[in-house]
Amino acid sequence: MKMKNETNEILSQILKTLDEAGYSVSEVDSEDYCLEIVAKKGNIKLLIKTLLNVDSERRETADDLRKLAASFSASPLIIGSRMQNGLIEEGALYERFGVNVINPATFREAALKGTLPIVYSKRGGLYVKIDGDALKRHRAAQGMSLGNLASKIGVSRKAVYEYEREQMGATLATVAKIEEVIKANVITGINIFAWTPFAATDFKPPTSEVARQLHNKLRDIGCKAMGFNYAPIDVHMHDADVGFLTNEHLRDAELERKVDSAVHVGKILGMAPILVTKESCHLEKDITTIKIDEISRIKKKQDLEALLRIDLEKSNDN
Repeated sequence: MKMKNETNEILSQILKTLDEAGYSVSEVDSEDYCLEIVAKKGNIKLLIKTLLNVDSERRETADDLRKLAASFSASPLIIGSRMQNGLIEEGALYERFGVNVINPATFREAALKGTLPIVYSKRGGLYVKIDGDALKRHRAAQGMSLGNLASKIGVSRKAVYEYEREQMGATLATVAKIEEVIKANVITGINIFAWTPFAATDFKPPTSEVARQLHNKLRDIGCKAMGFNYAPIDVHMHDADVGFLTNEHLRDAELERKVDSAVHVGKILGMAPILVTKESCHLEKDITTIKIDEISRIKKKQDLEALLRIDLEKSNDN
């Protein structure tokens, strides 16, 4: 019970920070989902999961969080207090299954003051992100070649080259030597609000039958579709920002919560939610409902446009 209360406290802190920072926010009502908060401010979109100990985050939910972020051009974050039997340090960035991890204080500093983390944890220790342009500019101003600087700070020429390309971080000790030699600050913050997927997006279909049928049909007719197992939607069709959810294996109360979450998330992310069912479904919710049989019969994109009453070409232009 104590752990649950502490986790709820982290969630409350993050919601308070987002409110103070002027974000539009929607909470996701399910412990089974890969995220708890969807937030948007201007062009910044955040998908957030809070945990007391981030080691409890499972690979499959983290994978869905990354896939959601990639599909909606958002930044995924896991925010917690502990990791690997220790505290998550303020001002430091960690990682769990490809998702950035920070503590609540680091998030607050970044969201309210623009103070970004400068240290990140990687196998072997803590590293600092270097401003490559600044390093190259100050090195050139002092007439030093890559090799000259490398010999002075005790690293390889290739390492300095990678620092300037921002493809590699440096240890705290190495950064101290660099700044002593070139007499300038070369440290830069890590922008947790501008996430780029580190690998190719996974197009595996969702596991439930109806969602899998839907995902495969959309892909077959040439749509860009991403499937999920731990999200308020089961399939996102990027071509028209439509989020499909299914009612498979859900009781009425569970389906109502799922629909509510999809509708609220849709308002934040600009996504139209559509419920896809196997049988007729009478739900007192304001959401478009379509049977999977109708979708299974379509042969081309134009059939889908007619069924959903959308213009995929116009949506792509937007």
